[in-house]
Amino acid sequence: MPPAFVTRGNEWAARQSPETISGIAVGWWKRYRAIDGPAQSALLSLYILVAVIPAVLVVEIYLERNPAAFANQLVHHYGLNAQTAELIRSVLVQERTHELGSAVLAIAGALFFGVAFGRVLQLVYIRGWGLSLVQTQADQARHGLVLLGLYGLIVVFSLQLKSLSGGARWDGLALTPGWIAFLTLFSVWAGRILTHKLVSVRDLLPGALATGAGIVLLMIVSRWVMEPWVNLYARDYGGFGVVMAIFFWIAFSSFVIVGAAVLSPVLTERRALRAASQEPA
Repeated sequence: MPPAFVTRGNEWAARQSPETISGIAVGWWKRYRAIDGPAQSALLSLYILVAVIPAVLVVEIYLERNPAAFANQLVHHYGLNAQTAELIRSVLVQERTHELGSAVLAIAGALFFGVAFGRVLQLVYIRGWGLSLVQTQADQARHGLVLLGLYGLIVVFSLQLKSLSGGARWDGLALTPGWIAFLTLFSVWAGRILTHKLVSVRDLLPGALATGAGIVLLMIVSRWVMEPWVNLYARDYGGFGVVMAIFFWIAFSSFVIVGAAVLSPVLTERRALRAASQEPA
Protein backbone atom coordinates (compact mmCIF):
# COMPACT_ATOMS: atom_id res chain seq x y z
CA MET A 1 0.00 0.00 0.00
CA PRO A 2 1.37 3.43 -0.92
CA PRO A 3 1.51 6.10 1.81
CA ALA A 4 -1.66 8.10 2.41
CA PHE A 5 -0.20 11.33 1.05
CA VAL A 6 0.73 9.58 -2.19
CA THR A 7 -2.80 8.24 -2.56
CA ARG A 8 -4.29 11.68 -1.90
CA GLY A 9 -1.90 13.22 -4.41
CA ASN A 10 -2.87 10.72 -7.10
CA GLU A 11 -6.57 11.29 -6.42
CA TRP A 12 -6.09 15.05 -6.64
CA ALA A 13 -4.22 14.72 -9.94
CA ALA A 14 -6.96 12.49 -11.37
CA ARG A 15 -9.59 15.14 -10.59
CA GLN A 16 -7.83 17.93 -12.49
CA SER A 17 -9.40 18.95 -15.76
CA PRO A 18 -6.99 19.22 -18.73
CA GLU A 19 -8.47 22.68 -19.40
CA THR A 20 -7.23 24.16 -16.11
CA ILE A 21 -3.74 25.35 -15.20
CA SER A 22 -3.36 22.57 -12.65
CA GLY A 23 -4.57 20.07 -15.23
CA ILE A 24 -1.95 21.31 -17.69
CA ALA A 25 0.74 20.86 -15.04
CA VAL A 26 -0.44 17.33 -14.28
CA GLY A 27 -0.66 16.45 -17.96
CA TRP A 28 2.81 17.83 -18.59
CA TRP A 29 4.28 15.83 -15.71
CA LYS A 30 2.64 12.61 -16.94
CA ARG A 31 4.00 13.08 -20.44
CA TYR A 32 7.44 14.03 -19.15
CA ARG A 33 7.59 10.82 -17.12
CA ALA A 34 6.12 8.78 -19.99
CA ILE A 35 8.96 9.76 -22.33
CA ASP A 36 11.53 9.16 -19.55
CA GLY A 37 12.34 12.86 -19.51
CA PRO A 38 15.30 12.83 -17.08
CA ALA A 39 17.11 10.21 -19.15
CA GLN A 40 16.47 12.09 -22.41
CA SER A 41 17.73 15.33 -20.85
CA ALA A 42 20.87 13.57 -19.60
CA LEU A 43 21.53 12.13 -23.07
CA LEU A 44 21.16 15.53 -24.73
CA SER A 45 23.57 17.02 -22.18
CA LEU A 46 26.11 14.26 -22.76
CA TYR A 47 26.05 14.64 -26.53
CA ILE A 48 26.47 18.42 -26.25
CA LEU A 49 29.41 18.00 -23.90
CA VAL A 50 31.32 15.38 -25.92
CA ALA A 51 30.46 16.51 -29.45
CA VAL A 52 29.26 20.12 -29.62
CA ILE A 53 31.51 21.90 -27.12
CA PRO A 54 34.81 20.46 -28.52
CA ALA A 55 33.75 21.46 -32.04
CA VAL A 56 33.01 25.00 -30.90
CA LEU A 57 36.40 25.25 -29.21
CA VAL A 58 38.12 24.09 -32.40
CA VAL A 59 36.23 26.69 -34.44
CA GLU A 60 37.32 29.35 -31.96
CA ILE A 61 40.96 28.28 -32.31
CA TYR A 62 40.83 28.72 -36.09
CA LEU A 63 38.91 32.01 -35.95
CA GLU A 64 40.90 33.66 -33.18
CA ARG A 65 44.62 34.30 -33.00
CA ASN A 66 44.45 34.20 -29.22
CA PRO A 67 43.72 30.62 -27.99
CA ALA A 68 42.24 32.07 -24.80
CA ALA A 69 39.81 34.38 -26.63
CA PHE A 70 36.70 32.29 -26.04
CA ALA A 71 37.50 31.75 -22.37
CA ASN A 72 38.18 35.46 -21.96
CA GLN A 73 34.84 36.28 -23.55
CA LEU A 74 33.05 33.99 -21.09
CA VAL A 75 34.97 35.54 -18.19
CA HIS A 76 33.87 39.02 -19.26
CA HIS A 77 30.29 37.94 -20.00
CA TYR A 78 29.80 36.39 -16.57
CA GLY A 79 32.00 38.84 -14.68
CA LEU A 80 34.08 36.07 -13.11
CA ASN A 81 36.73 36.89 -10.53
CA ALA A 82 40.41 36.16 -11.10
CA GLN A 83 40.38 32.76 -9.39
CA THR A 84 37.33 31.48 -11.25
CA ALA A 85 38.61 32.94 -14.52
CA GLU A 86 41.85 31.02 -14.14
CA LEU A 87 39.92 27.78 -13.63
CA ILE A 88 37.85 28.41 -16.77
CA ARG A 89 40.97 29.13 -18.81
CA SER A 90 42.69 25.99 -17.51
CA VAL A 91 39.86 23.89 -18.95
CA LEU A 92 38.92 25.74 -22.15
CA VAL A 93 42.21 27.14 -23.43
CA GLN A 94 43.95 24.92 -25.96
CA GLU A 95 47.40 25.20 -27.45
CA ARG A 96 47.83 25.68 -31.18
CA THR A 97 50.35 22.86 -31.48
CA HIS A 98 47.60 20.26 -31.89
CA GLU A 99 45.12 22.12 -34.09
CA LEU A 100 44.85 19.33 -36.67
CA GLY A 101 44.42 16.62 -34.06
CA SER A 102 41.77 18.66 -32.26
CA ALA A 103 39.90 19.23 -35.51
CA VAL A 104 39.95 15.50 -36.36
CA LEU A 105 38.68 14.57 -32.89
CA ALA A 106 35.95 17.23 -33.09
CA ILE A 107 34.76 15.95 -36.49
CA ALA A 108 34.81 12.35 -35.25
CA GLY A 109 32.86 13.33 -32.14
CA ALA A 110 30.28 15.13 -34.26
CA LEU A 111 29.85 12.12 -36.54
CA PHE A 112 29.60 9.48 -33.80
CA PHE A 113 27.94 11.40 -30.98
CA GLY A 114 26.67 14.74 -32.26
CA VAL A 115 24.20 13.30 -34.75
CA ALA A 116 22.62 11.37 -31.87
CA PHE A 117 21.53 14.72 -30.42
CA GLY A 118 18.95 15.01 -33.20
CA ARG A 119 17.91 11.39 -32.75
CA VAL A 120 17.21 11.86 -29.03
CA LEU A 121 15.26 15.03 -29.75
CA GLN A 122 13.28 13.19 -32.42
CA LEU A 123 12.39 10.43 -29.94
CA VAL A 124 11.18 13.09 -27.50
CA TYR A 125 8.84 14.51 -30.14
CA ILE A 126 7.63 11.09 -31.31
CA ARG A 127 6.82 9.88 -27.81
CA GLY A 128 5.47 13.21 -26.62
CA TRP A 129 3.04 13.49 -29.51
CA GLY A 130 2.31 9.76 -29.68
CA LEU A 131 3.31 9.55 -33.34
CA SER A 132 3.55 6.33 -35.33
CA LEU A 133 6.60 7.36 -37.30
CA VAL A 134 8.85 4.93 -39.13
CA GLN A 135 12.45 6.14 -39.07
CA THR A 136 14.43 5.80 -42.29
CA GLN A 137 17.94 6.58 -43.52
CA ALA A 138 16.70 10.06 -44.41
CA ASP A 139 16.35 10.73 -40.69
CA GLN A 140 20.15 10.68 -40.40
CA ALA A 141 20.21 13.73 -42.62
CA ARG A 142 17.56 15.36 -40.46
CA HIS A 143 19.61 14.68 -37.35
CA GLY A 144 22.64 16.18 -39.04
CA LEU A 145 20.70 19.32 -40.00
CA VAL A 146 19.56 19.81 -36.41
CA LEU A 147 23.14 19.40 -35.22
CA LEU A 148 24.36 21.98 -37.73
CA GLY A 149 21.63 24.32 -36.56
CA LEU A 150 22.79 23.88 -32.98
CA TYR A 151 26.38 24.60 -34.03
CA GLY A 152 25.13 27.74 -35.73
CA LEU A 153 23.36 28.97 -32.60
CA ILE A 154 26.47 28.49 -30.48
CA VAL A 155 28.72 30.19 -33.04
CA VAL A 156 26.33 33.16 -33.19
CA PHE A 157 26.43 33.36 -29.40
CA SER A 158 30.22 33.23 -29.52
CA LEU A 159 30.30 36.06 -32.06
CA GLN A 160 27.99 38.06 -29.81
CA LEU A 161 30.38 37.56 -26.89
CA LYS A 162 33.24 38.72 -29.08
CA SER A 163 31.44 41.85 -30.27
CA LEU A 164 30.40 42.81 -26.73
CA SER A 165 33.70 41.93 -25.08
CA GLY A 166 34.74 45.58 -24.73
CA GLY A 167 31.45 46.89 -23.35
CA ALA A 168 29.47 46.60 -20.15
CA ARG A 169 28.42 43.15 -18.94
CA TRP A 170 24.75 43.98 -19.37
CA ASP A 171 24.90 45.15 -22.98
CA GLY A 172 23.67 41.76 -24.15
CA LEU A 173 20.34 42.15 -22.34
CA ALA A 174 19.14 44.39 -25.17
CA LEU A 175 19.36 41.34 -27.44
CA THR A 176 17.11 39.21 -25.20
CA PRO A 177 13.94 39.53 -27.35
CA GLY A 178 15.93 38.66 -30.45
CA TRP A 179 17.38 35.53 -28.84
CA ILE A 180 13.94 34.40 -27.69
CA ALA A 181 12.63 34.79 -31.24
CA PHE A 182 15.73 33.11 -32.71
CA LEU A 183 15.49 30.09 -30.40
CA THR A 184 11.74 29.84 -30.94
CA LEU A 185 12.18 29.71 -34.71
CA PHE A 186 14.92 27.11 -34.37
CA SER A 187 12.74 24.93 -32.12
CA VAL A 188 9.78 25.12 -34.51
CA TRP A 189 12.01 24.30 -37.48
CA ALA A 190 13.66 21.37 -35.67
CA GLY A 191 10.31 20.02 -34.51
CA ARG A 192 8.87 20.17 -38.01
CA ILE A 193 11.68 18.30 -39.72
CA LEU A 194 12.11 15.73 -36.93
CA THR A 195 8.39 14.87 -36.96
CA HIS A 196 8.35 14.65 -40.78
CA LYS A 197 6.04 17.70 -40.75
CA LEU A 198 3.28 15.68 -39.10
CA VAL A 199 2.95 18.33 -36.38
CA SER A 200 1.86 21.81 -37.44
CA VAL A 201 3.70 25.03 -36.70
CA ARG A 202 0.75 26.19 -34.60
CA ASP A 203 0.95 23.10 -32.38
CA LEU A 204 4.74 23.34 -32.00
CA LEU A 205 4.80 27.07 -31.30
CA PRO A 206 3.90 27.08 -27.56
CA GLY A 207 6.64 24.62 -26.66
CA ALA A 208 9.11 26.39 -28.94
CA LEU A 209 8.36 29.71 -27.26
CA ALA A 210 8.82 28.08 -23.86
CA THR A 211 12.18 26.72 -25.06
CA GLY A 212 13.37 30.14 -26.18
CA ALA A 213 12.19 31.94 -23.06
CA GLY A 214 13.52 29.23 -20.74
CA ILE A 215 17.02 29.13 -22.23
CA VAL A 216 17.30 32.92 -22.33
CA LEU A 217 16.18 33.03 -18.69
CA LEU A 218 18.94 30.56 -17.82
CA MET A 219 21.45 32.75 -19.67
CA ILE A 220 20.35 35.78 -17.65
CA VAL A 221 20.33 33.95 -14.31
CA SER A 222 23.79 32.53 -15.04
CA ARG A 223 25.24 36.04 -14.79
CA TRP A 224 24.57 35.90 -11.05
CA VAL A 225 25.12 32.25 -10.25
CA MET A 226 27.83 31.07 -12.66
CA GLU A 227 30.73 32.25 -10.51
CA PRO A 228 29.62 30.63 -7.22
CA TRP A 229 28.42 27.60 -9.19
CA VAL A 230 31.84 27.00 -10.76
CA ASN A 231 33.64 27.71 -7.50
CA LEU A 232 31.40 25.25 -5.66
CA TYR A 233 32.58 22.36 -7.81
CA ALA A 234 36.14 23.57 -8.35
CA ARG A 235 36.74 23.89 -4.60
CA ASP A 236 36.68 20.10 -4.23
CA TYR A 237 37.45 18.81 -7.72
CA GLY A 238 39.68 21.44 -9.34
CA GLY A 239 39.63 21.47 -13.14
CA PHE A 240 37.36 18.44 -13.27
CA GLY A 241 34.93 20.36 -11.10
CA VAL A 242 34.75 23.05 -13.78
CA VAL A 243 33.76 20.37 -16.31
CA MET A 244 31.12 19.08 -13.89
CA ALA A 245 29.75 22.59 -13.36
CA ILE A 246 29.54 23.17 -17.12
CA PHE A 247 27.87 19.79 -17.65
CA PHE A 248 25.18 20.42 -15.06
CA TRP A 249 24.49 23.85 -16.52
CA ILE A 250 24.09 22.21 -19.93
CA ALA A 251 21.75 19.71 -18.23
CA PHE A 252 19.50 22.56 -17.08
CA SER A 253 19.22 23.73 -20.69
CA SER A 254 18.50 20.18 -21.85
CA PHE A 255 15.73 19.89 -19.27
CA VAL A 256 14.18 23.07 -20.68
CA ILE A 257 14.35 21.66 -24.22
CA VAL A 258 12.78 18.31 -23.31
CA GLY A 259 10.23 19.78 -20.91
CA ALA A 260 9.09 22.40 -23.41
CA ALA A 261 8.82 19.79 -26.18
CA VAL A 262 6.24 17.79 -24.20
CA LEU A 263 4.36 20.93 -23.19
CA SER A 264 3.07 21.51 -26.72
CA PRO A 265 0.96 18.32 -26.96
CA VAL A 266 -0.63 19.09 -23.59
CA LEU A 267 -1.61 22.59 -24.71
CA THR A 268 -2.85 21.24 -28.05
CA GLU A 269 -5.08 18.78 -26.20
CA ARG A 270 -6.41 21.61 -24.06
CA ARG A 271 -7.22 23.69 -27.15
CA ALA A 272 -9.02 20.75 -28.76
CA LEU A 273 -11.12 20.17 -25.64
CA ARG A 274 -12.10 23.83 -25.48
CA ALA A 275 -13.04 23.85 -29.16
CA ALA A 276 -15.16 20.71 -28.69
CA SER A 277 -16.95 22.18 -25.68
CA GLN A 278 -17.91 25.28 -27.68
CA GLU A 279 -19.41 23.35 -30.58
CA PRO A 280 -23.23 23.34 -30.68
CA ALA A 281 -24.84 20.12 -29.58
